[in-house]
Amino acid sequence: MDYVPESGAKDISQRYKRGVEQAARKRYEFVVFMEDDDWYHPRYLEWLITSWKAKNKPDFFGVGETYYYHHGIGGLIHMKHQGRTSMFCTLAKLPWKISWPQDHNPFLDMHIHKQSQVITIPFPTTQTYAIGIKHGIGKTGGGGHNGRMSYTFGGKKEWFYKQIGADRNFYDSILSDMKSISGVAQTQTTNIPKVNAVSRRKITITNSNPQLSRGSLKVKGIRRR
Repeated sequence: MDYVPESGAKDISQRYKRGVEQAARKRYEFVVFMEDDDWYHPRYLEWLITSWKAKNKPDFFGVGETYYYHHGIGGLIHMKHQGRTSMFCTLAKLPWKISWPQDHNPFLDMHIHKQSQVITIPFPTTQTYAIGIKHGIGKTGGGGHNGRMSYTFGGKKEWFYKQIGADRNFYDSILSDMKSISGVAQTQTTNIPKVNAVSRRKITITNSNPQLSRGSLKVKGIRRR
């Protein structure tokens, strides 16, 4: 659903809805929601669709855990949520059977969770098949692009590279572009006093691209506890 944004509001639900409507008109059996900035294993679709069929093709299906990797700060979030699936790891049977939220709602996955039963499965123990990539660029979806989320640090970039294999070159080129062209993901680390004998870091991320920041400089202070 690659079209010019029609307003300044977040429009991820609008794009999902229009994609589903197109698929329904073409009488497809189901849709799989995939996001162009996220990473997927080459066998992801095969695994997801085969697993959906094995569960007797429920109306809504997906992965009951989520890995979010923030490429700008090298942080990782892992959440387990059986019975709910993140939108970028969702499959829906057609025709669509529930209402739609407003077009600017960035949390379509939570809307589905409240409106219908969602059948979920975990990733295989040997491989993570999908990783949500966070970066804070453009009109992002949910809150994971906010660096103030509870990211964990230390060895997470190595974990990410191990999962994605040869795709590392692609994501490294994106990170390079973020730094050299837009000014995004420029980080400055300073030490602040220890609390309960535990060091804390303060990370500042600067976005100096007028197109992305709507003409002004943005600075986000991120505290890691």
